[in-house]
Parts: sequence; structure tokens; C-alpha cells
Amino acid sequence: MKQFLFGMFVIVSMALLNACIPSPPVDDIQSTPVYTETFTPTLTIEPTKTQTPNTPTPFLQSQICSPLKTESLQSIKEIITQPFKQPRMGIDDGPPTHHGVDFSHYRRGDLISIEGVTVQSVLAGEVATIINNQYPYGYTVIIETLIDAIDPELLEKINPPIQSPTVIPDPKFNWEPQEFPFELSDQKRSIYIVYAHLLSYPEIHVGEEIQCGQQVGQVGNTGDSSNPHLHFESRIGPSGARFESMAYYTTQSTKSERYNYLVWRISNLFQLFDPMLLLNAYE
Repeated sequence: MKQFLFGMFVIVSMALLNACIPSPPVDDIQSTPVYTETFTPTLTIEPTKTQTPNTPTPFLQSQICSPLKTESLQSIKEIITQPFKQPRMGIDDGPPTHHGVDFSHYRRGDLISIEGVTVQSVLAGEVATIINNQYPYGYTVIIETLIDAIDPELLEKINPPIQSPTVIPDPKFNWEPQEFPFELSDQKRSIYIVYAHLLSYPEIHVGEEIQCGQQVGQVGNTGDSSNPHLHFESRIGPSGARFESMAYYTTQSTKSERYNYLVWRISNLFQLFDPMLLLNAYE
């Protein structure tokens, strides 16, 4: 019993002692500081790369195609029926002079005649003129190829004539200067190729881009022609010619057609040269 009372005394004494000790003020309580890291987002700007626009490399053609689908450039020499022969300046000479080369044959391989054979463009270029069956060329296509678009090595092989002065046509033609509905370049020159005496009006149009070897018509017998053949003619002159038509100086032709014919064929503004220089340049 005494031990029990003594224990109770100790417990009560400890409780009274704790109640008498004052608690420290809240401000005096030391707490462990907590560090909070503030994250600031950073925007990294990549420098803008200035892209240099790609400048397309100009296409320089170095290919020559045969003017006839059934003949190669090597074999076409075998069917020349009338070669080129330079006419006199200012005169529209007839035979024995000849402004181009004629290709024709009768029986050759499986063909009975050359009529209807596909006529192909020898160079890539643009359709400059289409003649609707006028004398003497008949149905005709003229294709322009810029000199600047021809590979220099190929151009050296072709060796077209350098620019020479123009001439006044023979007085019998009653030369009456007119203005063209197109503008000729003062700086650039072109090769113009004539495909004449075609079978019918060609299924192409002026301004159309033509590729080497593309069909431009079929061999015919129109205009001043006595048998089916291709009249192949080449000239060099200022770029930009777009004749609506041309015809020999007759009462059936219009004033504009006669003027175009004289400028094209006689004035030497568009200088004639042997087409075989062109066809032989593949060698």
C-alpha cells in the first residue's frame, strides 16, 4: 500500500512541475530553412539560314536528230535528190541554184514512196511560222532555235555564217518596206529551219516548244513541187521572227505575204547556209 501511494505522489509531482515551465515563444523556434529554386524558362532562337535560290542550269542542246523518221543521220545522205547551191544575193534564183536540200526516194526498204513519212525536228526549239500551203513552200513549218541554247562544241561543228550586211532585193519585186507585227532582237541570233512541201497542215501551233526528234509533219507534195519530197532549209538571223505567212511575189499573194517572203528569202537578213553543215555536225 505504501508503495502505491509513493508512486502516485511521484506522478502528480511530475505533472505539476511540467505545468510550471513556460513554453518558448513561437518566434524563438528555430526551423530548418527550406530553399526553393525558381525555374526561369529560356527560349533559344536558332539563327535563320538564308537559302540561296537555286539557279537552274540553262539547257544546252548537244543533240541533232534526223529530219526523217525512217532515216538516220548517216543514211539520209543517200536520198538527196537536189543538193544545196548558194543563190546570188538579192535574186531569188531558180535552178540550178537551190536554197536547201531535197530528200526523196521511191522504193526504199518496205516503202513504195517517201510520201507520208514522218518529218522530225532536227533541233529543239519553238515553232516560229506555219505556212498554209502557199507558193512556193506549200504546207511548211519553220522552227527557231536560239544560238545561245546550243552547246558551243556543237555550234562550232555546225559553223554557221557570221552576220553579214543585208541587201536590197532586185527592183522587179517592187520592194515596199513595211513594219513587222513582231520585234526582232538586236542582240540574239537564232537558227531557223524550214520543213517544206508537207502533206497537210501540221498539227502544231506557233509558239509551241518542240523537242529534237518530235514530229512536225509528214512528207508531201504541196506548193512548187513535182514529186513528194522534203525541202530542208536552214538560215541564221535575228531572234524573234514570227511570220504569219509568206508567199512568192504573184498576184495571188497578199502584200504582207510578199514582203515577208522578200525579207526571209532575199534580203539576207536571214542568212542562208548549207543544211548539211547542220546534219553532218553529229560526226
